[in-house]
Amino acid sequence: MISPIYPKAIAAFISLFIFSGACAAKAVEDLSKNTLQTQMLSPSPLSNSIWQMALGLGLVLVVIFVLAWLMRRVSGVQNSKAHIKILSAVNVGTKERAVLVEVGNDQLLLGVASGQVSLLHKLETPVVDQPGNFSKSLKMASIKLSQQSDVNEKTNSD
Repeated sequence: MISPIYPKAIAAFISLFIFSGACAAKAVEDLSKNTLQTQMLSPSPLSNSIWQMALGLGLVLVVIFVLAWLMRRVSGVQNSKAHIKILSAVNVGTKERAVLVEVGNDQLLLGVASGQVSLLHKLETPVVDQPGNFSKSLKMASIKLSQQSDVNEKTNSD
């Protein structure tokens, strides 16, 4: 049989344990409230870096949307039903471009400079529309034209 002192000791121990736990919890709560108030009043380096990261992300997103808008405005996104199609373009200078344009069934090679567009050549045989071959075709055409002009100069000088 258990002595009557043991249940009283156990009850006292449990109540002391619960009381000390409650006191400790109260102390930790007060300490955490004071620390939390101090931290909320003074900005921490972590919150500064989070704001800096969020602002940087926002800036990058704004730049992406602005560049997408500019690309759409500059290149003029074309629908497939357009009567005038830009097949290809090559920069030949800082502000000059050679542009191959298809109007109906005709293909035109245009020279585009700041404030001026001029017809360079009307192609009798259409250039096959293969991406990346325009610059090669333009070089071949310029070589052919220079050879023809050399032949014309020789004939005129004779």
